[in-house]
Amino acid sequence: MQSLIEPSDTNNRESVRELLVRIVRRLTLEEISRRIENFEEKWGMSFDEFEEVFLNKRLDKSMVDIYYEWASLVHAYRGYVEGGELDYSTEELRDLTSEELAFLTPKRLELLYSLGGQRIESINDLARKTRRDVKNIYQDLQLLSKLGFVIFRKMGKRNIIPVTLIEEITLLIR
Repeated sequence: MQSLIEPSDTNNRESVRELLVRIVRRLTLEEISRRIENFEEKWGMSFDEFEEVFLNKRLDKSMVDIYYEWASLVHAYRGYVEGGELDYSTEELRDLTSEELAFLTPKRLELLYSLGGQRIESINDLARKTRRDVKNIYQDLQLLSKLGFVIFRKMGKRNIIPVTLIEEITLLIR
């Protein structure tokens, strides 16, 4: 892990601390599909086949976590197909590079907060509501998208709506 805070005494390496970021975020449909495909490749069967084997107690109890994760992904995917709503969150612990950490400026964190708490109809609408320049908003959203914190949904022919995937961010200093 990368050290982000250097000790005042370079001879005393025990005081080096690390900064980790705990993120709770919603997965995109593509991420859910990819994870389901990874399970299918790893186990050589569909979820329904795996579930049948699991429920008939032909799998070890240690497989419970795998079963529930796979089942949750399949449930979220089927819920989207049937009702158009995608609801699957995951918790990640990231050791962001110093460059990635620099992306988390107060203005960008404010954008995430605004996206999570307000109905946003376009990038222009977000710029109006945050009283910021559209060009700067767009650049900030692009950086947040690179981190996997924001996606863009197209509505109509020209309207692009930024959507936050982030539900929670926690900084952990160790």
